[in-house]
Parts: sequence; C-alpha cells; structure tokens
Amino acid sequence: MNNFKTIKLENGATIISVPMQNTRATTVILFFGAGSRYETPDIAGSSHLFEHLLFKGTKKRNTPKEIAEIVESKGGILNAYTDKESTGYWCKMPSEFYLDGIDVLVDMAKNPLIKTEDLELEKNVVYEEIKAFMDSAGSRASNKADEHIWPDQPMGVDVAGSIETVKATSREDLIKYLNKQYTSSNAVLVVSGDLDHEKVIHASKRAFEGFREGDPMKFSPSSYYNDRPLTVLDKMETNQSHLTIAFKNFSLVDNLRHASLVLSVLLGGGMTSRLFEQVREKRGLAYSINATSQGYSDCGIFYIDAGIAPENAEETFKVVIEEIKKVKIDLSKEEIESSKELIRGRMMMRYEDSRAIAMNYGIQHLLNNRIVSIEESLEMLKKVSLKDIIDAYEYIFNNSTVIASIAGSVDNIPDLTKNSQIF
Repeated sequence: MNNFKTIKLENGATIISVPMQNTRATTVILFFGAGSRYETPDIAGSSHLFEHLLFKGTKKRNTPKEIAEIVESKGGILNAYTDKESTGYWCKMPSEFYLDGIDVLVDMAKNPLIKTEDLELEKNVVYEEIKAFMDSAGSRASNKADEHIWPDQPMGVDVAGSIETVKATSREDLIKYLNKQYTSSNAVLVVSGDLDHEKVIHASKRAFEGFREGDPMKFSPSSYYNDRPLTVLDKMETNQSHLTIAFKNFSLVDNLRHASLVLSVLLGGGMTSRLFEQVREKRGLAYSINATSQGYSDCGIFYIDAGIAPENAEETFKVVIEEIKKVKIDLSKEEIESSKELIRGRMMMRYEDSRAIAMNYGIQHLLNNRIVSIEESLEMLKKVSLKDIIDAYEYIFNNSTVIASIAGSVDNIPDLTKNSQIF
C-alpha cells in the first residue's frame, strides 16, 4: 500500500487515492475535522445530528431517495459515522461506479438543504439512539469512564450528546457549524480500490469546485484526570452489569502506541489472553472480558471491559489488577511475539477490505497530516521490544489515573480503586 498518492487541491481539500489489486469494490470516504470534541456544552451532539441531516437532500438531489439511489441502485452501500474527532461519509460500490460516489458525497457536504422539518424529524431519530444507548450497561460504563478521565472536557462527552442538548440545537446552530467546519481546507477525500488516480483527481476537482472555504475551528488540547483513583457507579435496571476500568493511554502518533496495542492483546485480546483465562475460564466471574487500546490525535485511553453479575464486580476488579501486576513480573518474549503475530494476522485480514484502508489513511491524514502505510505500521509492530512493553506498561498503569466504572443493578459497591496500587 505504499503506492498511495496524495494531492491538495487549490482550495485546500486533500485527495488520497489508494490502488488495490484483486478487488472489485472501491470505497470513497469524505472526512471532515468535525466531531464532539469541537462542540461547546450547549450544542453537545450537534456534529452527530448534522451528519444525519446531510442524507436528507441537496440542491441537486432534493430527497433522501435521490441521494441513496446513486449508490444503492448499483448494489453499493452508503453510510456515515461521527466520533470524537472526525465525521466521515462513505460509500462502497462496484469499482466501475466509484466516480459517482465521489460526486454524491461531495454534493451532500457542499449543498445540503437542512430543512426545519427534516431537523425535527432527525432529532426524534437521535432521541431514540440516545435512549438505546442509555439502555446499554456497556455503553454507560464506558461513557462514565470517559467523563472522569476527561472531566469538564469535550473528550469526556458522548458523541450523541443528550436529549436536552439535541433538543436545544437550532437550524441556525447547524448552519453556523456547516460554514465553519465543512470547508475545503478541513476536508479529506480518500478513494481506495480498483481506481485510476488521474480520474480520481479530475472528478474531485469538478466536485469540489465552488466548495465553501475558510479556517475551521481547532479543538483545545486534552488534559487527563490527575486526582485520586475513582470508582463510579451508574445504577440502572438490568439483569447484567458492566465493569469498565480505564487508564490514560498514548496518542495515535506516540512511539509506544504499538507497544500499548500488544499489551491490550496479551491482556484481553481474545480467548488466549490472560484475562479471558483467569477471569472467565478459571473463575467464571464474567461472561465477557476484553482490553482495548484507543488512541486519538493527542491522547488516548486504555479500557478493560467485563460483562458481569453485580455481585462479581469487586472480585473481578481484584483479579484484573492482579493480572496486570503479573504482566510486569513474568512477561516473556514468547508471549510478546505471539501477541504481535496475532495483531499482524488481524491487520492483514482487515486491510484486505477497501473501506478499512480508506478509513485508516484518511483518519491519519485528517488528524496528523501524515500517513503511515500498512507496511510501515507492520514493521513498527515487528520492532516492539520487551523494553517498549515495560515502558508502555509503566505509563498506562499509573495508579493515579485508574477509573473503575460500573453500570447496572448496583447498590453499595465499595471503592474498588482504594487499594489498587499496581506498582
């Protein structure tokens, strides 16, 4: 994948083409630096709400049906996502039609109608999404962890916002957001699959002609929660509870991010991991357990998640901490290499898909203005050493940042973190 090409148009939009062999499907993704991290508390969730509205019609295509049929009539898929730092609109189509995908995605961002009646309709849709989120113990536990890792910061706020903030968001708020964040200099268009680079550039220039310009908002640097360890309870009526243990982690560009990924895999990356064996298989404390290394542009979070019965929360936490302690003591080169091989295999399988490639390259360029190819990333993974793992370990598992978040039918769970000293 080292043969990708990048070009910046005169209006500042970045175009990336990634040719892939032996594929009949091509993915087009249009990214913007627009997500919950860019929002003020009074309009929390506006990025996600705005994403919904872009499918409702444009000056060129007046209805959702007219937008969708450009892709779906060819057998393709059209969708979008919003996260903390970015919003992306994507389609995956038979390769002979990908130029149509470029045209429709840029048109959606360039000429959205944003009708008042559509806004009210999509607010109702988002309300249901938020209610579904509130019914999930896992979602609530991880959200509470984020809130306390990043207190009073946009990073700690759920992407969808709340029913109250979504209700308060006006059409004028969204128009202002459009004009500020959906500018050409804040746009990255990636095409991955069976493609012709020159055709990609020609179609992109035509599509971006007359696109609004301007300097987008930048988000403030994050700051972690640096006070004492904390246990957070979120009571809800459910048969199954959820425990999330969160630690600070590395950013997407930190030299130790691959070491963090290796740690997450050997701890909780599957049925062969330490936590799965000790927590689920040997003790039967959880019906699921996993570890995740999540990186953002300037920060990160390391999660350990367990689906549990409420009465098992304290013991599960203790076993997890015990296993984390053991890692530093008895970590072997063989275990490291085995975890690296697992990650390598997953990466190789994942990046057979044109959408996964487009997502990876687009996010990298959008957030950090550079691209590490798949081959380079695999080489960096290969070079992860025992010392790297220990350095990553000491940074992540710092007792002052541990958050234990429990959602479910919980009452008087003690402060799980009070005796959680790891080192």
